[in-house]
This record gives sequence, C-alpha cells and structure tokens, in this order.
Amino acid sequence: MTDNDSKSFMDNPTLYEGTYLEFLGFRLATWKDGFARIEMPVRAEHRNTVGYLHGGVIASLLDIAGAVSGSFGTSNEFVSVTINLNCNYMAPHRADTAIAEGELIRATSSLFFAQAKLFDPDNNRLCATATATYKQKARKS
Repeated sequence: MTDNDSKSFMDNPTLYEGTYLEFLGFRLATWKDGFARIEMPVRAEHRNTVGYLHGGVIASLLDIAGAVSGSFGTSNEFVSVTINLNCNYMAPHRADTAIAEGELIRATSSLFFAQAKLFDPDNNRLCATATATYKQKARKS
C-alpha cells in the first residue's frame, strides 16, 4: 500500500477473513484522507455468463472504494455501513484487473458522502460510477 499514513483494516486479517471482502481478493493500493484506490485481479467466478465482470461485483467494488475513502484513520475502530448506493453502469468490463477509486465528497457528524469510479485498465475505459451515503458504526470487539 502506498500513500498510507494510517493503518488499514486490510492490515488486520481478523477483520475480514472468511468474509465477502476476502472472496473478492482486492488490495488497497492507495489510501489517504478522502481517497482510496483498490485493485482486484478478476477471476472466473467474478464474471457473468458472457465473460464480463459481474454487475454485483462492480457494485461491491464501488461501494468498498467509497466506504474506504471516508474511513481514513478510523477503519480499525469503526465500520462504514452503507445507507444508500446508486450505481451507473456505462460499459462492460473485460480486463483481468479491476480498478476502483473512491473520493470523499462531504462528511457530517453522523454521515459521509462519497463517489466512486470503476475502470477497465486494459481498454482505458470508465465502466461504472456510483454515489453513496455511509454511516460509521463502532466495531464490536
């Protein structure tokens, strides 16, 4: 991980082992205040029946990128719970790697708002975008 002045929940496997996050197999490539970039090798089980990255996986990556963008420095103590996620699919994703970038747009005392983009790096294509609302909840010990 680069651009990281804070520990990530991804550095603590007990927080995600055996979960959907582990199944996806992404890595947090860049994480700084208000921004996150995740990269994921696309496996056969991530694809739909015509060989494109499945829309549910795309939505998940957009959701995670948005949540992580607003969680810099707090992810070991809090989990970002999605309140609303709105995805727009614009082009099929065909590459063997998926890249999602999330950006914090605004934070209040109880919620934060983020936007995210998912790219197909092999075809230099923006495939999907999302806007989302999150609430931070304390992690249970």
